[in-house]
Order: sequence, then C-alpha cells, then structure tokens
Amino acid sequence: MNEEQLLDKTLEILSESSADKAYAHLLSNKDSLEEYSSQLYNFLYCLGAVVGAKDEALAWMHEAVIDKDYWYRPEVFEDDDLNSIRDETLFLKCKEMSNKRYYEALKTASTLCTWEEVQSARLALILHGNQQNMYSDKGYWRHLEKYGYQVEYIQSQTIDSHMLYRWEDDAKTQLDSVIKQLPWDVYDSHILCGFSAGCNEILKTLLNTDIKCEKIILQSPWIPVIDNNLDELIKVLSKTEIEIICGENDDDCLPYAKRLAEEADRRGINCKLQIIPKLGHSYPI
Repeated sequence: MNEEQLLDKTLEILSESSADKAYAHLLSNKDSLEEYSSQLYNFLYCLGAVVGAKDEALAWMHEAVIDKDYWYRPEVFEDDDLNSIRDETLFLKCKEMSNKRYYEALKTASTLCTWEEVQSARLALILHGNQQNMYSDKGYWRHLEKYGYQVEYIQSQTIDSHMLYRWEDDAKTQLDSVIKQLPWDVYDSHILCGFSAGCNEILKTLLNTDIKCEKIILQSPWIPVIDNNLDELIKVLSKTEIEIICGENDDDCLPYAKRLAEEADRRGINCKLQIIPKLGHSYPI
C-alpha cells in the first residue's frame, strides 16, 4: 500500500464510518511507508485533533513543521478540524513558521516541465492532481513509452504545501504556456494525460486556447469545467479521442466522468469510459 492508497482508504472510512476508525486505520498502516509527505501529516494532526487526541495532534504538527521543515498554505491552519488545538502555543508557533516558509516559496514558484529535447515523434504530457507533484504519477504513466511516446511531466506553480501543488478551478491555465514553449508541431502525435484536477486543467486549456491534440486520457477526472461549459467543450473535442478511467467508488469524480462520456457518445465523439470496480479516487492496479 502506497501513501495515496492509504489516504484514499482513510477518507473512505471517514465518509462511511467515523473519524475514530479513520484515524485508527491511518495509525495502523502508516509504518508501511518509507516516508511521510506533508499531506499525510495533515491527515494525522487533523484527525488527531478531531478525535480528541490533542497531544498526539500537536506532536504530529511539531514533527511536520519543526522537525521536518514542512509547510502549508495558510488556509490549512483555518480548518475547523483543528479547532481543539487552535489556541495552543505550539499550534500558533507552527502556524507562524509555516506561513513564513509559504510566502517565501511563493516568490519563486513557477510552472515546471521535465521536457529537455525531442526524443521521439510522439509526445505525452502528464499533469498531476491536487496535493501532488510532477513525480507523484511517474510510475503510472511510464508504460506509454512502450508505444513510442516521449513521456514528460508538468508541475503546477500553484503551491499547496511543501513539495505539493494544485490546479485552480478558475479559467486561467498554465498548460498552454508550457506547450507554447515546446516544439509542439515537431511531434506527429500528442496525448494530454491528467489525474484528478489535472484533467480539469487539460479541458480548460483545450476550451480556452487554440491548442489541439489527438487524444486525451483522463484518470479519476475532477472536471468542474464541464458544469457551465460542456456544450462548448464538446464542440472543441469533436476530433479528439477521449479515454476516461474512474473508480466506481470515486463519489466525487464518477458523476463527472459519466456525464462527459455520455455527452461525447451522444455527439458521436470517440470516447471510451472504463469504470474500475471497487476503486476509489486513485489509479487502478
């Protein structure tokens, strides 16, 4: 079990049962991980605070912020889950230290891409999800190399926390600026691939720019862009092959996946939807 799977299962338990059981599950399985990200620590101190384990919650926050120099966007410390420890001296110290690091990081934040040179006639660009980075998904997309694709990864400039990033839901895009810096037309074939909110960034870019690609692959698509723009988006995608993969237990994203697939099918667009049994908001094995 990797960290993504552990946190996904923890959220599932939280939604179906209780915070106590979710916290117990996280505590019981965290030692199987080699290291903990800032996101995992966020789960630990938030759940600890919710279930009344105040000392443990503060200890997790100390370990994350003071011992490991992690930091978070300021909104994290406003989470209602932390109300039980909000007035504690250690909480206030960690909040201050974290905020200082966050604002320092903002000064140099930029959109990144692993591309360095043309290595193939086919190009696949991969976009991570929220609270991930461009290294998070490498193991899941590397198989595209078997089909002759040069696989490159893009990282958002929007900071979530230490080494983790997010995509905004507004109309602004970052993907188009990356593509415009690449020799896009040199490649014979292009695929844009995304996980979760990375899928929304792809659709926003295709909707709001003149960038075209032959295929998009949307994994666990969090795509609120279709709420108000589905008809226009479908027109833009009329000549694009669409592949959508989503878990049957992904309560937030499956409705989006089905809605996009159904409309694409109705309009005669080449779209394939795979719904993976027993899978939540994650990649299939």
